[in-house]
Amino acid sequence: MRPAENRHTIRIRKAAELLLWARRNQTRLRELPADLAPRDLSEAYEIQTAVAAMRDIPSAGFKLGLTNEEAQRAADAFAPIIGRLGSADIRRHHSKIELPETHLRIVEAEVVFEMGGDLPAAHAPYSQQRVMANVSRAFAAVELCDTRFDDRVDFPLACVVADNSNADLLVVGDELTDEDLGALANPATTHLTVTLQHRAHADVIGSTRNVLGSPLRALTWLANWLARHGDGLKRGQLISSGSCTGMTQVAPDDVVTATFGSGARVCVEFALKERHNEVRA
Repeated sequence: MRPAENRHTIRIRKAAELLLWARRNQTRLRELPADLAPRDLSEAYEIQTAVAAMRDIPSAGFKLGLTNEEAQRAADAFAPIIGRLGSADIRRHHSKIELPETHLRIVEAEVVFEMGGDLPAAHAPYSQQRVMANVSRAFAAVELCDTRFDDRVDFPLACVVADNSNADLLVVGDELTDEDLGALANPATTHLTVTLQHRAHADVIGSTRNVLGSPLRALTWLANWLARHGDGLKRGQLISSGSCTGMTQVAPDDVVTATFGSGARVCVEFALKERHNEVRA
């Protein structure tokens, strides 16, 4: 290995170790040291991948962020971003989740797809129809976002991506009906109404149109993005396709319910984690 390549590898590893330390210790970083901060999105994804490998838990899939033009403009981005989900990050309907006091507690209602077949890089590019043919099921879900950085500071997009694009937990609820899944696949009716409810607040009304016009379009974008980077979607993976309702901050003891289309629901209850509780990987 050439010296320059070795220095690069060391930088990526040290940045990943620092982010993983912050995750495990529930500690916010004021910054990444200048010599470790990602110089561009390519380095950011290298750091993200290194953190996922260091967590040493099975991969469960991916999450998509910045899946509408307004969010991309706010982040000075021109495309969505992705994060990686491990098996420990997936929770199920009616979960009670304890979170530390420092957690962001930002929730987003999202359609989650379960892959029924592989989409290898060698067979790309993929059409939306080809991707849909390899989806086994879709679910109502709530993504819970967090950061390992000081949330009072506006960090560059590359740092956000290195920090797993704010991915933390994914709560998977009811399966969407065949009718609703068919509506997402139909170019004439590509949207479902999505309602997010939580205690003592007005309902947040959203739509699957907020996700690149259709969550299936976002899933197709991901399949082709991964292929360009030598990777591919795999059977059994879960893909959280992007926010239908925008970002909603919830209270430490809140109860959140999201309802999709003809009635698929996901519900999650939050509680404050006691300090002596064990920390997730």
